[in-house]
Amino acid sequence: MLLPRRISAFLTQKVVNVYRPYQPLVQDVWSVGVGAGMNSQFKRERLRLHLRRLFILTAALLCVLAVFTVYTRSDRLHFTLSPSPSPSPGSSRSNISKDQFVSAILREPVEGLLDPGPIRKKCNETKFQEGLVWHCAAVNGGIGNVVNMWLNCVRYAMEAGATTMILPRLSARSDNLIDLGDENRSVELSYLLDLPYFFESWKQVCPQIRAVASDAEVPNLAPIAASPHLSPSGVKSFNMRKYLIVDPTGWREAFDAWMAKNEVFTTMSAEKPVRVWQNLVLAQWNREAHPLEFAHSFPRLFRHIPETRRLAALVLWNLEKKLASPVVSDAIVLSPGISPSSKVNSLGPHRLVANGFLGAHMRVAADAAAAGWPGYEAQAPFYIAEAKRLNLTTIFLATGSPEHRDRFRADAANEGLDVVTKEDLLDEEELAELQNLTWDQQALVDYDVLMYSTSFYGFVRSSFSWSLALRRGTLPEAGTSRTTKEDEYRDNLSAVSGRYGSINPEGLWP
Repeated sequence: MLLPRRISAFLTQKVVNVYRPYQPLVQDVWSVGVGAGMNSQFKRERLRLHLRRLFILTAALLCVLAVFTVYTRSDRLHFTLSPSPSPSPGSSRSNISKDQFVSAILREPVEGLLDPGPIRKKCNETKFQEGLVWHCAAVNGGIGNVVNMWLNCVRYAMEAGATTMILPRLSARSDNLIDLGDENRSVELSYLLDLPYFFESWKQVCPQIRAVASDAEVPNLAPIAASPHLSPSGVKSFNMRKYLIVDPTGWREAFDAWMAKNEVFTTMSAEKPVRVWQNLVLAQWNREAHPLEFAHSFPRLFRHIPETRRLAALVLWNLEKKLASPVVSDAIVLSPGISPSSKVNSLGPHRLVANGFLGAHMRVAADAAAAGWPGYEAQAPFYIAEAKRLNLTTIFLATGSPEHRDRFRADAANEGLDVVTKEDLLDEEELAELQNLTWDQQALVDYDVLMYSTSFYGFVRSSFSWSLALRRGTLPEAGTSRTTKEDEYRDNLSAVSGRYGSINPEGLWP
C-alpha cells in the first residue's frame, strides 16, 4: 500500500512542475495593457499555444494519478475482504482462530475442489454447432434434485454441441414443500447455488459454450413457445431403467438426426440462433458411461451459496468447542493453502475425523408424509443403532420436522446418545442469520455439515441423502459400495437405509 501512495505524491509534484515554467508567461501577459499592440497579441498567441499543451499534459497526468488512486483503494479493499491467512507450517489446532478455521473450510472443502482437466478434455472432443442454444425447463425440489437436474442439463448441452447454454430457473417451493412451483413462480439458481463460481469455473473447463443466466443475453432468439421442445431420451429407442438411459452411446448421432428433421435448424447460425427447450429430467444421464475422473469432477462445477457455507463452517467450529475434540481433520484445518492435492481426483486420506460424530438425515417432512414414504420408525432406529455400533456418542441430525427431532432426541438420550442440530450450535447473531434463510436454503447448511461427519446415515427415498452418500463416496477411505439386507447403499463412510428398487444411483452425480 505504501508504493501507490509514493507514486501518487510523485505524480502530483510532476503536475506542479509542469505548470511552474508557464507562471511568468501568464503573469507577463495579464500585466500588459490594452495598448501594447502587436507585442501583446504575439504573447497572447504564444500563451494560448502553451496552455493547450499544458492542458493535454496535465489531463494525461491526472488520469494516471486517478488510476493509482483507485489502485490504492482497491488494494485496501482487497486487504479488508481477503480471508484470514492460512496457518503457518507447524501450527497446532490450539493456535487456530475461529476466522482461520472458517476460512480453511471455505477454501478447501472436505470433498475436494474442481479438477478442470477431465471436463476440458471432454469439451475439446466435442463437435460444436454454431447457433445452437440449450435451455432447460425450471428445476424443482430440494437441493439433491436441483443439482442433479441442472447437471443433466449441462451434460446434454455439452453432448449436443451447443454454443450457448441458458441456465434454468428454479421453481419456488411453497412453505408446505408439496407445491413445487413452476416457470411462472420461479427464481434464479443463485437462490441456492453460487453462480459467480459456476460461471468462472465454466470458462475454465468449456469456453466453447457460452453460459448465460437469461435468454435476454442472446440476441435474435425466438420465444420458448416457438422453439423446438425436446425430451432427451426420446431421440431414439434407448435401453431404459426407469428414468436412466443405461447406455447413452449414440445419443449425439440420434440428436443430430432429430435436428435434421426440423426445418428451423437449416438456417441456424451465430446470427440466427435456435433454442432447444429441454424438458425436465432427473437422474437420466448415466455417469458410469464416463471415466471416474470426469464423474467426480463434473459435479464440482457447483457449490452452495457463500452465506450457507459460512454458517456450516460456524456450526462445525461450535461443535468442536462443545465436544472439546476435533470434528474437522487437520488435513483441512492446518492446510497451508490450496495445492494440486486439493483437487477431487488427487485427494489424500484422513480428510474425515475418525471419532467425530454421526450425521443423520431424517426425511419425515410434510411432503414425504404426503407421498406415503416410510416414516420415523423406518429411519430412527437404524441411526441410533449405527451410532452405538461405531461408538459415536454424538449425532448431528438434519430433519425438517421439529416434532420428530424432539422425539429422536429423547429416544437417543435413552441410549446414552446426544443429538444436536444446527440451531443448537449457533450463537444468537448466527442463529438470526440462519432464520433469515428459507427452508431450502437452511437445508444447505445441514448438507455441508453432514459432509464432515465420521459416518453418515440417510434415507433411501431422499435425493438429498443419496447426493451426500455418493459425494462422500469419492473420498479415498470410502472403499467399494455395496447393497445389504437393510441398506440400498453402504460404503465405509456412509449408508442409505431402506430398500427401494426404483432408485437409479448411476444417474446421480456425486
